[in-house]
Amino acid sequence: MTRIRSLVRRGDSGGLSTVARRVAIVLAVLTPLLIAGVAVTALRANDGTTAAGGASGDGSASAAAPVLPAAVVNLDEIVYLQDDGTIVPADPSTPNQTGTPVAAGKLLVSELVKPGSGQGFTWTVTDADTASDGLTAGQFSAVVTIPKDFSAAYVSTATSTPVQAQLQVQTNGANSYVTELLASALSTNLQAALSETATQNFVTNTLAAFTTLHTNLGTAADGAGQLAAGANTLAGYQGQLATGLAGAASGATDLDSAVQGLAVGMRAISDATTDLPTYAKLLSDGSTAVSEGVDITRGQFKDRATESQGLTDRQTALTATLQGIYDRMDPSDPDYATLGAAVEEAGGIAVGQGLVTVALGVDYAGVDTLLAPGAALVSQGNAAFAKDLPLLTTTLSEVADGTEKIATGSSGLASGLGELSTGAAGIATGSTELATNTGALASGLQQAADKVPSYTDDQSKALSTVVATPIVTDQSDIDALPSAAAAVAAVAVPLALWVGAFAIYLLLAPFGRRELFSTASTFRVVLGSLVPAAILGLVQAAIVAIVLFFVGAQPAHVLGGILFSLVMSLAFVMLHQGLVALFGQAGRLISLALVVVQVAAAAVIVPNGLSSPLYTGLATVLPLSHAITGMQALIGGGSVALAAQEALVLIVFALIGLALTLIAVTRARSRSTVLLPPTPEPA
Repeated sequence: MTRIRSLVRRGDSGGLSTVARRVAIVLAVLTPLLIAGVAVTALRANDGTTAAGGASGDGSASAAAPVLPAAVVNLDEIVYLQDDGTIVPADPSTPNQTGTPVAAGKLLVSELVKPGSGQGFTWTVTDADTASDGLTAGQFSAVVTIPKDFSAAYVSTATSTPVQAQLQVQTNGANSYVTELLASALSTNLQAALSETATQNFVTNTLAAFTTLHTNLGTAADGAGQLAAGANTLAGYQGQLATGLAGAASGATDLDSAVQGLAVGMRAISDATTDLPTYAKLLSDGSTAVSEGVDITRGQFKDRATESQGLTDRQTALTATLQGIYDRMDPSDPDYATLGAAVEEAGGIAVGQGLVTVALGVDYAGVDTLLAPGAALVSQGNAAFAKDLPLLTTTLSEVADGTEKIATGSSGLASGLGELSTGAAGIATGSTELATNTGALASGLQQAADKVPSYTDDQSKALSTVVATPIVTDQSDIDALPSAAAAVAAVAVPLALWVGAFAIYLLLAPFGRRELFSTASTFRVVLGSLVPAAILGLVQAAIVAIVLFFVGAQPAHVLGGILFSLVMSLAFVMLHQGLVALFGQAGRLISLALVVVQVAAAAVIVPNGLSSPLYTGLATVLPLSHAITGMQALIGGGSVALAAQEALVLIVFALIGLALTLIAVTRARSRSTVLLPPTPEPA
């Protein structure tokens, strides 16, 4: 108690120099300004400036809206939507793949990163590993991952099996509970905005389908009009066919009349054949005379042939005699050549005579074989011809008349058949047009029917669900705090212990004046002055821990949380001892100002990502930021190694406070103006 009373006497309240007093007064005056300035300038506006500086935009409400840094990872794979509604994955080996390419993930990324997207995030397109590391380090407040089947699900409303497109949203509650809440709210807004866009696209595609249906029905109507025109044309050609058939009937009537006349003529020919036997007798007599003349001619041919054969034999014998004489002659005989020529000439005469004999034999054979029988046949034919010739002459005129009538009827028949042919050709053309237009009508109606979807009850329910919420987010937290109380405790405990250390040194002095004149070493003086404050700080930490258990904000690592709280309280007490010991009253003002700066740097008032880079850069060199990080890890069940690392940093700050106190005590002992303490009166 004596030591505490000694410290309460404010051993640091010795006389201050004029400069020190002025500095203290200035700090006292500027402390509210510093606190307000930190609070106002901690928030970073959309364009990267601070809120105090103002945005460079139009000053609208959207310019002041919070904008959190977030990462987007696009794993989506392009698909091709076929005309029949099937979805085919992209094939890199096929350069000209059929169908409509759909890259919904790429379109989503483009929509997110374009200026003025207005979804409350500033997006960074990166890979999965970088995004995960950034989320863990607090560089990103959220990570949106677009899965590889996003495009296939996005266009599934065009198929019979629609599904909802999934977006994976990750946050990190260990960095900042407020940041997690904002990221969750903004991701919900993002889902709503994307779902609205997808629904608008579905409605647009539906209206486009109705437009296509309208076009196809118009085509079908045109086909029906052409069908009616073809039917009219066919009716006209049917009239021509009827006219042609009437002409054919008239021609057939004329032909019948002509045939009747021909029948009458044939009857007259039959009646006129009664006189033909007389003429046949005369012709037969003439033919007999001809046959007798042929017999006489045949006898003469025979006699001449016999005589010619005799001449041939004699000529042959003469030739043989001359040849014998020629063969026996001496070639040197002057008549040898002459006789040789005579032999050749005699041989030629013999050959020619033989040919004549043969020709006469042939003539005789022809007369005997052909002419005699032919003469008999001619005689018979002439008899028959003479018999019928008068009838033929009489009826030729009647036959000619009947033939003319047949020709007239045939002409009418040909004309009628021509008209019939023209009408038949027209019918064929009209039938072709009718078939073509009927096919066009059927095709148009089929296309229109194909454009009208048909769904089962289950498909209708699934489609209504997908259209109402086409995109859903699967939100997860990689290091979520167990409760809102735990999230508040992770920040409130370090802040409370810092304020507790500040309160301790409002009550106590960093060292006693009596100890300055003692023979103890400077380190023992500092350590002895620290013990009462350290005990009070540890009591504060114990009380805070007990209260946390009662309010349900106990840490996941209970023992680690208690030990970390003790280290944290001791470090804050030692740091405050050094500040007050070295700077006096100004040290207390510095501690008070550091509260606001550290809260801003630790993303307590302003979420991480919205803080100005000036304060986020200070987070690594301020003790309260490390204390909050360690408490969040222990309360949320995070990494114990991280908490141990932060505890080591706090120990470094405690050593800094110890060093400041040692410097202050050393300076105080070396002052020549230090007064000796008064001699205590005897009891």
